Amino acid sequence: MKKHRKSILIGLAAVMAFAVLLVLWLGGTTAGSSQLVRRGTLVAVVPGRGEVQGENSIKIELPDVLQDNQLRVWSYKINDLVEEGKRVKKGDFIAQLDPSELMNNMRERMTEMERVDADLKNAVIDSAVTLTGRREEIINARLDLQYKQIDLDMSKFESGVQQRKAQMAYQKAEIELDKKKRDYLLTQNRLKVRIIRNEERVERLQELIDKFQQALGVLGMTSPGDGIVMIAEDFLGKKLTKDSRISNWMPTLATLPDMSSAIVETYIKEIDITKISLGDSVRILVDALPEKNFSGKVVKIANMGEDKSGVDMKVFKVIIRFDHADPDLKPGMTCNNDIVVESYTNVLLAPLESVFKNGQSPIVYLKRGGEIVPQPVELGAEDQENVVVLKGLEEGDRLLLYEPAADDVGS
Repeated sequence: MKKHRKSILIGLAAVMAFAVLLVLWLGGTTAGSSQLVRRGTLVAVVPGRGEVQGENSIKIELPDVLQDNQLRVWSYKINDLVEEGKRVKKGDFIAQLDPSELMNNMRERMTEMERVDADLKNAVIDSAVTLTGRREEIINARLDLQYKQIDLDMSKFESGVQQRKAQMAYQKAEIELDKKKRDYLLTQNRLKVRIIRNEERVERLQELIDKFQQALGVLGMTSPGDGIVMIAEDFLGKKLTKDSRISNWMPTLATLPDMSSAIVETYIKEIDITKISLGDSVRILVDALPEKNFSGKVVKIANMGEDKSGVDMKVFKVIIRFDHADPDLKPGMTCNNDIVVESYTNVLLAPLESVFKNGQSPIVYLKRGGEIVPQPVELGAEDQENVVVLKGLEEGDRLLLYEPAADDVGS
């Protein structure tokens, strides 16, 4: 009796298992195995990941005096830096830059200043001494000329030979006096130029030392306005931190975004960039605000592609402007952006999971009367879940969501 009951139970279990398999085979509604072709709406989007920013912002940069090439300091170490995201008011602390290089260069210029100032003083003394000597030479030459004039006057009572000698001596003394005068003027001009050059060097060095002192006074950087601090990046794309260096070529230390007009900066792969146009609508989902749905428009598309870490092809920068400001939006928030490039209504839709490749052509697998039938299809636009069917299927067709074994496929 027990054996008979056991046989009945085994038989019932086998029948139930067969029934389950039959339901699966004939296209029952078990989840994940198949899906019907249906009519509906498809919105084709190009997705992108981005970061919320203010469209306009106040840049906090190295002061102009720190970027002066005469200082010969090309970058500055950051000794202290405000925390990113902190709300500041005008005049609040932003950063403290290291003074070491400025101090070293200023000391060198001050040493040079002492040397040049000494040269100037020596030039003035040399000028006084030298010109005094030249003036004495002129006085002596003038006296000699006067003596020669007396000799010339006295020679009138002597022979013609003596008169000619006296005349020649006078002319020679006259020439010598003119030469001494010219020498004096040349020496005076030469010494004057030397003094002027040293005075100019002293003046330039003093101006440079004044610049160093001015530069030392602005190493403590403060906020030029009110806002939330966003720290800038270095040339490697990394956020500046304490002990980073900020250079004259990338002088921006931080920004204060104006969130009254918010934007998103995202990067789109080159294979998708031609699908996007200025003015395209964008659906924006901010990670930190999942309960809110934001919208925006594409306002700028870069003309040139660029390399980006982690992407195996060129990408193009795309700027999206939020349609409306929101007080909950904060700079630096990350978001997903679906750029709407096409929209279709009342079209046949098939799940992307149901589409496979037969060589270069798309193919789906239909379930018809217990058979699996391969069906070539012509497809159109797609989103992340469905694709538009242009030819090959009808509404209500049931498609496999997996690729069956070759033995299970009918002709």
